[in-house]
Amino acid sequence: MSQLMLYFPFGNPALLWEMWRSSVIAAGMVLVVLLVFKLCILRLLRGLRDKLEYAFLDDLLKAFDKPIESFFLIFALYSFCIFSPIALLSQHPSIDKILRSCLVICIFAGLYNLCDAGEGFILHLMRRANVEVHQALAGLLSTLAHILCVALASVMVAKEWNYDISAFIASLGIGAMAFAFAAKDTLANVFGSLVIVMERPFQIGDWIQVNNIEGLVEDVTFRSTRIRTFYQELVYVPNNLLSNTPITNCTRRKRFRIQYSLGVTYGTTRDQMESLCTEIRNYCEQDPHIDNRDISACFYEFGDSSLNVRIVCYIAADHYSQYLTYRQQFNLALMKILEDKGISCAFPSQSLYFETPLHTRGTVESTVDLHRDKDAL
Repeated sequence: MSQLMLYFPFGNPALLWEMWRSSVIAAGMVLVVLLVFKLCILRLLRGLRDKLEYAFLDDLLKAFDKPIESFFLIFALYSFCIFSPIALLSQHPSIDKILRSCLVICIFAGLYNLCDAGEGFILHLMRRANVEVHQALAGLLSTLAHILCVALASVMVAKEWNYDISAFIASLGIGAMAFAFAAKDTLANVFGSLVIVMERPFQIGDWIQVNNIEGLVEDVTFRSTRIRTFYQELVYVPNNLLSNTPITNCTRRKRFRIQYSLGVTYGTTRDQMESLCTEIRNYCEQDPHIDNRDISACFYEFGDSSLNVRIVCYIAADHYSQYLTYRQQFNLALMKILEDKGISCAFPSQSLYFETPLHTRGTVESTVDLHRDKDAL
């Protein structure tokens, strides 16, 4: 208690101020510099950001705002302690190490926030260096940058406190080998993710089909690729599987194929059939949504219960819903052509002929036509 009263003579304000004046003034000057930084320099930088209209500058300011403020507060506390009349604080050998460690932590905290500020910053830097980077690869680089920031900060702080990290680094090599054997599947997924982002079989938002899974790609991580199915189920597919499995990218197709057989009745005449095929080809050539390079409409075969017209064409559409709209227009146009030509579509049917007349309720029937729908069967 007597020691406390020696350094904090609250009963004598003049003596208290005389003892702690240097500490208060030093800490106050640091806080004034912090205030000037936030009110003047930071506003100037934000105004420069608005004029230049660079998104990465906004990420830079947001990333280092809190770390710089925290360092100034720590430096103010350091200044207060270093000029204090208490020898245990002002002359302690660890006080400088604490300040330097805090400086290292604040710098790497800003870099960590900068990596966390978004993949757009990394993409911007890569594109300014004329390096085209996949968005998924930017996410992987962001994760690696996070790990690198934590590792470097830990090493530098340990070195500041005179810890020998050489033995620790050597042990990491042995541990890395053991980890590689134990986590070979995980490492296979990591290398699979690198293969995916380098070869670019798909991008985030693409509609893909892989291993009986169909949906939209939402994200690509070190371990897996997240696919949202059309039933709104979220499927995590290991990247190792994706790198060794055929992938169908439905988004990158520029044309949608229409191929089916149009069956008409056997009562259709030769002239009607020829005119029907010609009319279908003319419509396909005039439709702006149909690619006129690959059009086929011809009398293909004599079917069991119909004369089949084989139609093949390609619809140019940006996405599947647009393709469905254009295909509906195409089908309606075919119906109109059939109506104008007076041709009817055939349905599966069978005719049974009896050599011996059948007597049913006194009525003799020599022929019975039985029509069966295949769907009913």
